[in-house]
This record gives sequence, structure tokens and C-alpha cells, in this order.
Amino acid sequence: MLLAGLGLASPSAYAGGDPLGVYEGLNNTSGRLIQAPAQPLSPLGTQLPSAWRGRALTLAQLSALALRNNPSTRAAWEKLRAQAAVLGQAKSAWWPTLDLSLPLARSQSTTASGANVPPQNTLRPNLTLSWLVWDFGQTKASVDASQAQFNAAIFTQNASVQSVLSGVQQAYYQLLGDRALVQSYTEALASSKAALQAAEAKRRAGQATIADVYQARASVASAQAALAAGKQTVASDEGTLASVVGLPLGTKLQLVPLDLGMPPKLRASVQALMQQALRANPTLQSTRSQVDAARADLRAAQRSALPSITFGATQTWRAQNEQSPSRQYSLALTLSVPLFSGFKRHYEEAQARASLAEAKANLRVGVQSTQLSVWQDYYAFRSATAALPSARAQLDNALKALDAVQAQYKVGLATMQDLLSAQATVTSARVAVTRDAIDSYQALANLSAAIGTLTPPEGAMNAQ
Repeated sequence: MLLAGLGLASPSAYAGGDPLGVYEGLNNTSGRLIQAPAQPLSPLGTQLPSAWRGRALTLAQLSALALRNNPSTRAAWEKLRAQAAVLGQAKSAWWPTLDLSLPLARSQSTTASGANVPPQNTLRPNLTLSWLVWDFGQTKASVDASQAQFNAAIFTQNASVQSVLSGVQQAYYQLLGDRALVQSYTEALASSKAALQAAEAKRRAGQATIADVYQARASVASAQAALAAGKQTVASDEGTLASVVGLPLGTKLQLVPLDLGMPPKLRASVQALMQQALRANPTLQSTRSQVDAARADLRAAQRSALPSITFGATQTWRAQNEQSPSRQYSLALTLSVPLFSGFKRHYEEAQARASLAEAKANLRVGVQSTQLSVWQDYYAFRSATAALPSARAQLDNALKALDAVQAQYKVGLATMQDLLSAQATVTSARVAVTRDAIDSYQALANLSAAIGTLTPPEGAMNAQ
């Protein structure tokens, strides 16, 4: 009654009943959760190869594992196969078609006087051949469009592979960097505890106040908080890397460490790298192929108004009751001339022109975006590598300053605030060295991805 008063009704009431039971399990009103059938899901990750368990893995091994397990590469591969099938469909237009029909009929009739005529059993096999002889380039344009789409799918697949490789590199470097930061925080905590012990010893000897102890304790608490936060970040990074590689979350991965003291080098100029990206970037190549496909679609639309010539042949056999079978054949050459289609072809050509203009605009956007990415990643790499020597020098001097302040504090020539400040400077310098080194690796990985030069490692799955 309430539903009727509100003008609402069950689905079956306004759908003319439910003879097939398709509305079963649905609520009578909207805005409610519906219990859907359970859909079993396959595991999201595979196990680490047994030969690699307990071993430190290289970036090449992780990349090979990701390319084997990551579903995005599989999806891109299957899309490429589907587009290859579309190309095959377009090329099939060059081939003749051959159809066989076998109509078998039984008829019964009566005369005007009501007498029954004997039943007539008729079998009429029919073989039909049709072959497009000429259509003024419309089929060729369709084949060219499919070929360009196939090329675009190839580059899209390559872009997917490079995206996976880039994701592995980013997660790999991030995890190594955050593990190095945890080591720095661990050393900072040890230094803070040593300062606390020194402050307590001096206070027992009457050479320091309780304020020094409190300051040291605050420094220990701060170092413990930084270390705890760093460990949580590492745990998150480990999950990210495991997910990118295609392993179950929680998988503990041992990694071959990086030499943070020797960052990568790059000698090419940014202009040369941008030109290389215009040639090698797979996403840009895919967009360029889309332009070729749109141009071929326009040619096909323009030629759709032209005549076509088709060759046809039929062979028919007819057998009825006990009569001798008869046969009939025909050969025909048909000229088809499109005269008027209600302006359909006019708008198809207009759509093709607009699609071509859109594809060209997308290509210009892609060129600008690619060049900007190369430019930004290049100078991000230069910035990180340029800052690294200064960070190392800062760390060296901070360590020497800390040694001096520690010695001065023991003899009363420096305060606890001086000691804690020197320790904080050392920790800050260690963090800066680690981050600048990792930033240089990540910027170089981003630069390689923007250019399109990331390649799958060869033989990494077989590496022991």
C-alpha cells in the first residue's frame, strides 16, 4: 500500500511479469544493497621462485618477475592479439566468399474439390560464390586503417611493458632508499642514547643539571619516533614492490644494495634526449599510428560513394520426390553505384575528418607532454646529482664537528644543546646524502621511461 501510494511498484509489476525469473533476488525498491552471487577470485600474486628464496635479488630479476606476473602486460598482449584478428578480418575482404545452403522442404496441399495431393519432398542445395573485384581503393583504405591500429596496439603493448619496468624501478629504489634512511635513524638513535648516558654520568658527578638529562631524553624519544615511522614506511614500500612484481603482499624481499656513493652518470644533452624520445617513446608512436589510422579511415569514407564491381556465381541442384534432379548455374558481374543514402556518407566523411583532426591534435599534445617529461626528468636528475657532492661534504664535516663537540662536552666546554644540535646535523646530512642518491636513480628511471628506452632484462629469470 505504501509503495502504491508513493507511485512505486516492484520490477515485475511494471515489466509485464517475470516469466523467466530474471528479477528474482532483486529488492522491490531502489536504494538497498543487493546480495550478488559470490565470484571466486584467483590469487593476486604468485610465489617467489624457489631458487631465489633467501637470496638477494637484483633489479633485473625483479623486473623479469614483474613482466611474467603483472596482469597489465597480459592484458596488453591479448589486446594486441585481438587487434591482429581485426587486421585479418579487414584483409579477408580481398578473398571470395563461398556459401552453401541446403533447404529441405516438405509440402502438402489439397485440390479445389478437397482431394489430397501427394506430399512433395524437395531438396535444393545452393552454392554461391561472391568476389569483390574492384571498389576504387575503399577496401585498401580499410586494410590500411586496421594495419595502423595494429601498429598502435604494438606500441601500446610496448608502453605497458615499459610502464611495468618503470614501476618496478621506482618501487625498488624507494625501498632501498627508505631502508638506508632507517639505518640512518638507527645510528641517530644510538648517538642520542650515548648522549643520554653521558648526560646522566655527568649529572651523577655533579657536572651537569637535570635539564641536560631531560634534553637528552627528548632527543632519544624523537629519534625513536623517527625510527618507528621509518620502519613503517619500509613495510609499506615492501608491499608496493611485492605488488608491482606480482608477489603476495607481505613477501620479504632481500635486495642487492646500491652503491649510494656512486650515482649514475648521464652525458647526453637534453636536446638530444628529447629528439630520441620523439623516435623511441612507445606511447608517442602509438599516437602517431592513430593518426595514420584516422587518415586511412578518411580515405575509406571518401571512397564509399564510388562504385564497386563484384563477381558472383551460383550453382543450384533441385531434387523433388522421385523425379530426376535438375541443376542450374549462373555467372554475374555486378556494378553497384551508390546514389543516395540519406546523407549518411556525408556525415561519415565529416566524422572521419574530425577524427583525423583530433588524432593530429592528440599527437601534438603527446609530443609536448613527452618533451616536457624528458626536460623535467633530465633536470631532476641533474639537480639530485649536483646536490650529492655537497651533501657528502656536509656529512663529512658534520661528523667531524660531532666528534669535536662530544669531546668538548666531556670536559665541560660544550652544552647538551650543542651536542644535540651536532647530532641532528649529522642525521640531517645522512638523510640528505641518501635522498639525493636515490633521487638521482629515480630521476634517471623516469627519464628512461619518458624517452622509451626501458627494455626487458635478458635471461634474468634464469639467473641463479
